[in-house]
Amino acid sequence: MKNIRGLLARIGKELQRADDIDVETRATVQELHSDVEKLADPGEIKVESVLDTVKALETKFAARHPVLEQMARELADAISKMGI
Repeated sequence: MKNIRGLLARIGKELQRADDIDVETRATVQELHSDVEKLADPGEIKVESVLDTVKALETKFAARHPVLEQMARELADAISKMGI
Protein backbone atom coordinates (compact mmCIF):
# COMPACT_ATOMS: atom_id res chain seq x y z
CA MET A 1 0.00 0.00 0.00
CA LYS A 2 2.87 2.35 0.74
CA ASN A 3 4.11 2.13 -2.85
CA ILE A 4 0.61 2.81 -4.19
CA ARG A 5 0.17 5.83 -1.93
CA GLY A 6 3.56 7.11 -3.05
CA LEU A 7 2.63 6.79 -6.70
CA LEU A 8 -0.65 8.63 -6.08
CA ALA A 9 1.26 11.42 -4.34
CA ARG A 10 3.59 11.71 -7.34
CA ILE A 11 0.60 11.86 -9.69
CA GLY A 12 -0.92 14.60 -7.52
CA LYS A 13 2.27 16.67 -7.69
CA GLU A 14 2.51 16.23 -11.44
CA LEU A 15 -1.15 17.27 -11.83
CA GLN A 16 -0.38 20.50 -9.98
CA ARG A 17 2.22 21.33 -12.62
CA ALA A 18 -0.05 20.50 -15.55
CA ASP A 19 -2.33 23.39 -16.35
CA ASP A 20 -4.33 21.67 -19.08
CA ILE A 21 -5.91 18.89 -17.01
CA ASP A 22 -9.69 19.16 -16.96
CA VAL A 23 -11.79 19.34 -13.79
CA GLU A 24 -13.30 15.89 -14.40
CA THR A 25 -9.88 14.24 -14.54
CA ARG A 26 -8.76 16.02 -11.38
CA ALA A 27 -11.93 14.84 -9.63
CA THR A 28 -11.30 11.28 -10.80
CA VAL A 29 -7.82 11.38 -9.28
CA GLN A 30 -9.29 12.64 -5.99
CA GLU A 31 -11.81 9.77 -6.00
CA LEU A 32 -8.96 7.40 -6.73
CA HIS A 33 -7.23 8.52 -3.53
CA SER A 34 -10.35 7.56 -1.59
CA ASP A 35 -10.73 4.26 -3.43
CA VAL A 36 -7.11 3.30 -2.78
CA GLU A 37 -7.63 3.80 0.95
CA LYS A 38 -10.64 1.49 0.73
CA LEU A 39 -8.41 -1.21 -0.77
CA ALA A 40 -6.81 -1.63 2.65
CA ASP A 41 -10.15 -2.94 3.96
CA PRO A 42 -10.98 -6.20 2.18
CA GLY A 43 -14.50 -6.24 0.82
CA GLU A 44 -14.83 -2.45 0.81
CA ILE A 45 -14.05 -2.04 -2.88
CA LYS A 46 -12.94 -4.40 -5.63
CA VAL A 47 -9.42 -4.16 -6.99
CA GLU A 48 -10.82 -4.47 -10.51
CA SER A 49 -12.92 -1.34 -10.06
CA VAL A 50 -9.92 0.71 -8.97
CA LEU A 51 -7.86 -0.74 -11.81
CA ASP A 52 -10.49 0.31 -14.33
CA THR A 53 -10.27 3.89 -13.05
CA VAL A 54 -6.48 3.92 -13.24
CA LYS A 55 -6.48 2.50 -16.76
CA ALA A 56 -8.99 5.12 -17.88
CA LEU A 57 -6.68 7.82 -16.50
CA GLU A 58 -3.71 6.23 -18.25
CA THR A 59 -5.59 6.44 -21.54
CA LYS A 60 -6.49 10.11 -20.94
CA PHE A 61 -2.88 10.98 -20.20
CA ALA A 62 -1.42 9.04 -23.13
CA ALA A 63 -1.38 11.76 -25.79
CA ARG A 64 -0.47 14.87 -23.83
CA HIS A 65 1.11 13.80 -20.56
CA PRO A 66 3.60 10.97 -21.00
CA VAL A 67 4.95 11.34 -17.46
CA LEU A 68 1.46 11.01 -15.98
CA GLU A 69 0.74 8.11 -18.31
CA GLN A 70 3.83 6.27 -17.04
CA MET A 71 2.89 6.95 -13.42
CA ALA A 72 -0.64 5.68 -14.04
CA ARG A 73 0.80 2.53 -15.63
CA GLU A 74 3.03 1.96 -12.59
CA LEU A 75 0.04 2.50 -10.33
CA ALA A 76 -2.03 0.00 -12.31
CA ASP A 77 0.78 -2.57 -12.03
CA ALA A 78 1.05 -2.08 -8.27
CA ILE A 79 -2.72 -2.35 -7.76
CA SER A 80 -3.00 -5.41 -9.98
CA LYS A 81 -0.37 -7.14 -7.84
CA MET A 82 -2.64 -6.60 -4.83
CA GLY A 83 -5.35 -8.59 -6.55
CA ILE A 84 -3.14 -11.63 -7.01
